[in-house]
Amino acid sequence: MIWTTEHITPEPDLYSYVQARKPETSPTPESRMIAIMGGGPKGMYALNHFVNQTRLDPTTKHYQVLWFNQDERFACGPNYDIHQPNYLLINYCIGHVHAFHPAYRDIENQRSFVDWLTAVKIVDTVIEPTDFASRALVGHYLQWVAAETIRNLPSNVHVELIPRPVITMTYKDTQVAIETKTKTWEVDSVLLTTGHCYQNSPLIEHTEIPTAMYKRAPYPVSQFATIPPQAQVGIIGIGLTFIDIALALTEGRGGTFEQGTYHRSGKEPVIYPFSRSSLPILCRGAQYQEQRPLYILTESQFKKWMRQSAKIDFLKEILPLIEEEVQLAYYTVAFDVTDLETIRNMIAHIPVSERFMLNNLLRPALNNEEEIIQYIRTNIDEAYKGEEKSPLMAAAAVWSRICSQIAEVYRTVGFTGASQQQLDQYYFSAFNRVSYGPPIANMEKIYALAKAGILRFMAFQNPVISWHSDEQLFSLRDANGKEKQLDILIDARIARPALEKRNAVLYDNLLQKGSIHAYENEGYSPGSLSIDKRGKCTTMESLPVYCYGSNTEGVFFDNDTLSRTKNDTACYWVQETLRQM
Repeated sequence: MIWTTEHITPEPDLYSYVQARKPETSPTPESRMIAIMGGGPKGMYALNHFVNQTRLDPTTKHYQVLWFNQDERFACGPNYDIHQPNYLLINYCIGHVHAFHPAYRDIENQRSFVDWLTAVKIVDTVIEPTDFASRALVGHYLQWVAAETIRNLPSNVHVELIPRPVITMTYKDTQVAIETKTKTWEVDSVLLTTGHCYQNSPLIEHTEIPTAMYKRAPYPVSQFATIPPQAQVGIIGIGLTFIDIALALTEGRGGTFEQGTYHRSGKEPVIYPFSRSSLPILCRGAQYQEQRPLYILTESQFKKWMRQSAKIDFLKEILPLIEEEVQLAYYTVAFDVTDLETIRNMIAHIPVSERFMLNNLLRPALNNEEEIIQYIRTNIDEAYKGEEKSPLMAAAAVWSRICSQIAEVYRTVGFTGASQQQLDQYYFSAFNRVSYGPPIANMEKIYALAKAGILRFMAFQNPVISWHSDEQLFSLRDANGKEKQLDILIDARIARPALEKRNAVLYDNLLQKGSIHAYENEGYSPGSLSIDKRGKCTTMESLPVYCYGSNTEGVFFDNDTLSRTKNDTACYWVQETLRQM
């Protein structure tokens, strides 16, 4: 079952609710000023932390929390925008969605997404934790959690929602001045949760390309409504975002899917997705049940790494064990054997050239469109079997099983600079491609679009993009000389922190002022600002100025998640803020 906003009666959006709400008390002139910069889920989690900590440790001091966001989509952010189409889905089953922190279960009205949906749904269908949901519906849940937090504020805490992007901050000894285009606020504490303020660097440096022909951001998908039917549209990236765009250009234009077949509306363009590898993402079934134990990458092995004093070489010390674990997972299912030595002996009798290796998972050889489409079909069939019956799915699930432990090693012990660069720039996306894919229903749609000839997979490797101003066309050429002309180009990559590329106005302004500097690990600069292991900005040590979420990547690992507990630097920000005040 896929749950959408059609299955509930939506409440007013959070910003409208807060504007209409009349708080019982007002902030005092002596209120300490606190800023949360970024209004997505991480900003909401931080607000919830702060409110609950003031309830656990009551004080007579008054606090004014200024919650900034670039628009009015507070709590949901762009990823979970409540106004986006219902065909845009989350890529994990709903049983995993829980926006409350377990530390506060005794002092607030906590509901998981399943509990909330059970209470608000207007249909009789039974909810299963293995169901999926639209991102818009999850956005309504996140806004409900925020509304519950604001509805139960202590009398000495006041919250103001400010839908204006912050341009810069000026650091002083005792306060920070926060500036938007229209106003300046002086605050005593700042948390930066700016996960989606970054822009992709343009792949073509031509200022004369019409904006209607070069879409440099994937969201909102409503921006693609002006693309004419039959246009030749190239999409940079073949991940989750590509799927959203493909559905917006087909299902979003009136096309329908029925029993594995796509029925055209006549308004579709022809879509040509590509990337550096041009490998499509793997889908997955509902991963909610008890999972089989790992053989090599056990809890004791990670504890051993955590006790090390020297940085770890990811490529030499961890990657070989991941490769062995992936191979064992594959053959455990293929042979239907669980004894470790038995599996190893059976693998040893397979010729090396015929063994399933990590490269088979991460870099399958797909040389043409037919092979790519067959790869998608095979993956769908394997995903239906699940990791208990499919060797491929068992191998793909290894990364999702160990990712949180890898993140803990990354944050605490750390990796050598050269190996961290390889992990950040290649292995992270390669493992995510096979382990964190879309639900099966969405990949079946991609397969149907490919069979209908609307999606055309070109199998280009490391293609080069050019703009021809005379013809008003893009051309795509790969290393083997294959070429394709395109009318429109859409960049479906999700931008990450990149200080050296100046891809975020706020952080670029802070860098130019010298208020922040780039984090560096043995000569490798991942693009994030320098913070310590608790998320505190190292250049503003006298004040609580912290980062939380995607802006910490490079010091922390894999933060683009709804988890309340993974890399939770907001708790440290709250602790220092209340201690100083």
